[in-house]
Amino acid sequence: MLRLAKKNKAVLAAIPSHLTTLSVSWLNNQFKAVAVHRGQIEATWERPGSTEGPEHFDAFIREAVHETGYRGQTVSLVITHPRLAQQLVDLPPIKGKKLQKVIQRQARQQKMFPGEASWASEPCPPGKVAQRVVLHLFPKQMITLLVLGCKRNGLRLATVVPTSAVLQQQFVHLGLEKDEVGLLAAETGGSTTLSAGGSDGEVLLARTLPSSWNEDPNHLGLDLNRTALFISQQYSSPINRGLWLFGPGAEDRVEAIQKHVQLPVDVSPVVEDPFYWATEALKLHPERSPNLISRELREQPQRRVFAAAMGVLTVLVVISSLVASAYFLSQARLEAANVRALSRDTTRIQNSRAELESLDRELSRKKQIIRLVLGQRPPPVPAWFLSYLAEAVPPELVVTNLHVIREEDYYRVQLAGTVQHGLPAPAVPPVAEPIDVLKARLTGPPFNLKLKETEDDKTTRAVTTGKLSSIDTSVPGWLSRLAKVVSGKTTATAAAKPVVQDYYLIEGTIRIEGTMR
Repeated sequence: MLRLAKKNKAVLAAIPSHLTTLSVSWLNNQFKAVAVHRGQIEATWERPGSTEGPEHFDAFIREAVHETGYRGQTVSLVITHPRLAQQLVDLPPIKGKKLQKVIQRQARQQKMFPGEASWASEPCPPGKVAQRVVLHLFPKQMITLLVLGCKRNGLRLATVVPTSAVLQQQFVHLGLEKDEVGLLAAETGGSTTLSAGGSDGEVLLARTLPSSWNEDPNHLGLDLNRTALFISQQYSSPINRGLWLFGPGAEDRVEAIQKHVQLPVDVSPVVEDPFYWATEALKLHPERSPNLISRELREQPQRRVFAAAMGVLTVLVVISSLVASAYFLSQARLEAANVRALSRDTTRIQNSRAELESLDRELSRKKQIIRLVLGQRPPPVPAWFLSYLAEAVPPELVVTNLHVIREEDYYRVQLAGTVQHGLPAPAVPPVAEPIDVLKARLTGPPFNLKLKETEDDKTTRAVTTGKLSSIDTSVPGWLSRLAKVVSGKTTATAAAKPVVQDYYLIEGTIRIEGTMR
């Protein structure tokens, strides 16, 4: 327990290091300000004179900013006002949004002033009912004036908390045990703020009394005694530890208060500081402390930031959409131009195709007419061959028989004749026999006659092969003769010639495809 108390004291003794705000305590006629920058107090200021009237709040804030040199944007307010009231309200066993609606309905019913009410609630121990809360009520019109006063100075009012919420932090310093309950009374600018609670910091009751021990301690003592009796009636754990006084003149009024209160009265161990309320309010946990600023007003800056972010995002989306639309539109135009170009090419190609098809049909028609006129007649190979023989047959030979018979894919040729005797001897003796010369010419181009070999041909082929190799068998050489003579070998060649035959017979075949080469 001692370690936990020390830990809580250490936590409460420090202002959050990230906090930058102008903390203001407005206790009836007392207006004090503390400028905090990143958890460090930079300046303090107390306004002299009367500070009544929320309509002058913007001027008070302007002076506080000027005097403290505050550079932030938020304002935190601790307030005690005659119109600020607290009520202990019993609630049905519900939670969540339904509970908030019931509390809001109770705020409309419990308010003691005209107009709408701004409210905040603190949970209390259940006691004799299912659940209950301390309901803080303040005129909504005054809250609006406070918010507008900060807004005119370029600031934002973040929190408005009652002094009872700050006073509750002192229960940690009272050394209460687990089941002990105490009552704290603090002098707040001519009024008295009460708070009852235990060591866990949970509040049992919070009230603001219009009197002060500096003005009428006897009347205040009676109110304190009635408050203690009311708490004993509402809870099974009455105030059993005592009453502590805090604020200016507390030590001098202990005996006067003790005469009217049945509890032991003592002075709070917390050191009094002129800027205590403004400083200690900075140490409250935002989520657990009552805030008279509605959630809608608190979330308004976040909504503005969110709206600005959404606006920027919307602008970016619109710009990106426009850029994308322009790009896709240019691509669409390019594709349309490509489609038009391809359409023109397609039309041109189709026209060319139609023209070519027309020419092809005309050519096919002409070919068909030629085939009808000429029929399927084979080429006149026999006539060509007969014409060729007029040039190919040597003068020493005479053709007596010629047969050219067409087969399926070739011509069968039979050529017979005799050798002429008694011709004058040539000036240059021939290098080969006339029959061999004729055979060489027939087997060469253009007819490429394939000879049918006989036994005599096989015998003489070896002898005549070498001699016939020098014979010109080309078509232009049909009328030429052998003009080269080997010097000094005429007698030997003539001696080597075989006996000249009186007749000859040449048989062979001519391929049809070979005749056109």
